[in-house]
This record gives sequence, structure tokens and C-alpha cells, in this order.
Amino acid sequence: MKEYPSISSSVGQRFRELPSAYVFDKLDGSNLRFEWNRKRGWYKYGTRSRLFDEKDPDFGEAIPLFQGTLAEPLTKICRDERHDQVVVFCEFWGRKSFAGLHEKDDLKRLTLFDIAVHKRGVLGPKEFLRLTKPLQETSCLDDNGVRVPLVPYFFGQHNWTRAFVENIRNTPEAVLDRGAISFEGVVGKTGDGRTHNLVMAKAKTQKWIDAVLAKYGPKEGQKIIES
Repeated sequence: MKEYPSISSSVGQRFRELPSAYVFDKLDGSNLRFEWNRKRGWYKYGTRSRLFDEKDPDFGEAIPLFQGTLAEPLTKICRDERHDQVVVFCEFWGRKSFAGLHEKDDLKRLTLFDIAVHKRGVLGPKEFLRLTKPLQETSCLDDNGVRVPLVPYFFGQHNWTRAFVENIRNTPEAVLDRGAISFEGVVGKTGDGRTHNLVMAKAKTQKWIDAVLAKYGPKEGQKIIES
């Protein structure tokens, strides 16, 4: 089962400018994988590092949630595009989720953020937006009036510079005018994915960084921030 590629943090020597990057909201949750093929349908489920089934105490509830929200429209996309095997990546999250931790009594959601096609890899952001347009239009509000996206909110294209990342970190509301950034931050993407030229980077808010360090301490917190 294809693993999700690591996304570099835009700090220090690892920083890379991305002209006209597609910028997406980054929800704070757990990265889950769901695999489909033409013969078996949706048949394999995993976290970033292991497989799980419906009996799993941590993520078992994500399977019926996926089947009830994303499975049908994503199956249509797979068949319309004539794909034989696909892995989709979703954020599993709730209003109380934080740094990979989830509360049992918190209502969970799944938000699709990337699609990988067998022998092609993760699709580029432009194609992802094209394929998921119906899902963008079906995002809705939950009972508490909180927006529940089936795909991450798209903030448009921006030049991913050090100044842009710094503004996201400290004053995100002053940078992106299409909507409010989630607590964790944003992800920037460039490339079409067809020639293995997909580049991704992440920028996190200072408020989220401070909260992680306060909860986990400097050593363990820094590992989470950079993961």
C-alpha cells in the first residue's frame, strides 16, 4: 500500500521557494490511507505506518465514515478516469483533535487531501482540484455551524517565499483573504505529478507550534512539529 511522501517544513536550509504554489488548508488530525481497485473496490485501510480494520480501537470508526461519505464519489472518479488502482489520503479529525491525538467522544470527520494513481504517484494540485470539484461543492456545515470540508479549503495560488511563510506563521489572517486558516497552518504544492515533479511544503502557525511545545516539551514537541 503506497505510503504518503514526507512534506518538508519551510524552515532553515530546507526552505525552497515555490512560484505560484497551490495553497491548501492543513487540518490537524491523522493521515489515513484507503486503497481501491477495479475488482475489489475499497478493500485496504491504513495509517501512515500500518494497516487497520474496523475492529481497530483507534481508527476502526474511520472505515464506515469513509464508506458513508467519500467512497461513492471517489469510486465514480476512479471509474470515470479509467484507473485500475488508486490510494487516497484523508485527514481523520475532530473539533478536539490535536497533534495526532483524538478524543473518543468527539465527532470525527474525513477530509480528502491527495490521490495517488498506480504507476503515476500523487496527482498534482491542479488535477486534484479538477477531479474533486464535485466534492468541493458538497462541503457543508455540521450541527454546530462549523464548516466540514470533504476536501481541504483552497486559498488560491501564491508565491511561496520566506516572507509568505513568515506571515502564515505569525499573522495568517493578513495573508490569505479567501477564508480563515485552520489552527495548524497550510500546505503549498507545485508540479503536475506526471513527471515526478510534485513538490510540497508546509507552513505552520506559531500558535499551533507553541501549543505543541507546551504539551510535549521541547524535544518531543519538535519532532511532532517537523513530522
